[in-house]
Amino acid sequence: MVMTTPSRSNFRSLALAVPALLSLLVPGVVRAQMQDCRQCHSDPGKAVVTHAPYAAGECSSCHQLAQDKRHPEDRGAVILTGTGARLCNQCHDALDTAKNVHGPVASGDCILCHQPHASKNGNLLNNTGMGLCLNCHENTFSQKKMHGPVADGNCLICHDPHQSDNPFFLKMGLPALCFSCHNPSAMSDKSVHAPVKKGNCLACHDPHGSPYRKHLRKDFPEAFYLPFNPENFAICFDCHALEMILERRTDSLTNFRDGDRNLHFLHVNKIDKGRSCKACHDPHAAEQPKLIKRRIPGFGKWEIPIAFDKKATGGTCVVGCHKPKSYDRTKAVNDQQ
Repeated sequence: MVMTTPSRSNFRSLALAVPALLSLLVPGVVRAQMQDCRQCHSDPGKAVVTHAPYAAGECSSCHQLAQDKRHPEDRGAVILTGTGARLCNQCHDALDTAKNVHGPVASGDCILCHQPHASKNGNLLNNTGMGLCLNCHENTFSQKKMHGPVADGNCLICHDPHQSDNPFFLKMGLPALCFSCHNPSAMSDKSVHAPVKKGNCLACHDPHGSPYRKHLRKDFPEAFYLPFNPENFAICFDCHALEMILERRTDSLTNFRDGDRNLHFLHVNKIDKGRSCKACHDPHAAEQPKLIKRRIPGFGKWEIPIAFDKKATGGTCVVGCHKPKSYDRTKAVNDQQ
């Protein structure tokens, strides 16, 4: 009979097997000892990220033997040391303390998004980008004009996946969230559009995507001249009265009038060369009163200057090389029109 000396690897296997063997024979005795369950249980494969307790073989951080049961003979012999988020919160900070808590977090279903052992995705996620969110959320984000983060599938640029004190789990309130990417310099001046002043960017823009340019909620064509059609100004008429454009004469629908002659009607309500709202107004902010722009697109590289002087009951407007045009709501200036 030939005697062989046990190899170092055999000693290691035996050392790992002893605690597991004892746990089978005497349930509950070695429950607190470190056991490497990976000796029997399959490896997760090509994992990029591994949960720290799993990587260290500290399975008992999350799993334990049930009292008076043997593993693997008895069904339910191995149980978790806690349920739902209580298990995760033994190591991780609680993420359900804000005003708004994401549904899976509130119900303690952490594994709806995260793998407990290992994953090929960062943060032990079950999927990447929007693919993870679409496991639960309906895909309503396929639009002609997509917001950059949505097009990239990066929902987490704007949303916190766990909790937030802001609506829709936004990371910041509005408009601070928008200004974390967009330049706020064009949103502040002497004259500021009311939605912008209130920080309500969503009054005009859809944050995910839209069939229209600039992610607008409704159409607003880019052309300087437009044949009159209320649909060409649909987004403006969400707040402003359509009658402001339709009535030739009025003493109340608009302050832009000479006596009762409606100057909005004069500029916009034309079959061929109706002026778009943005021909004169900036939708965000402007240096002059009434959101009147300083310059508008002209001919070639030349931009047409606009000088607007607001008066108590009217004003005077000088556009490019044209003579001044004045109006007064209390006493018409018909001879200059």
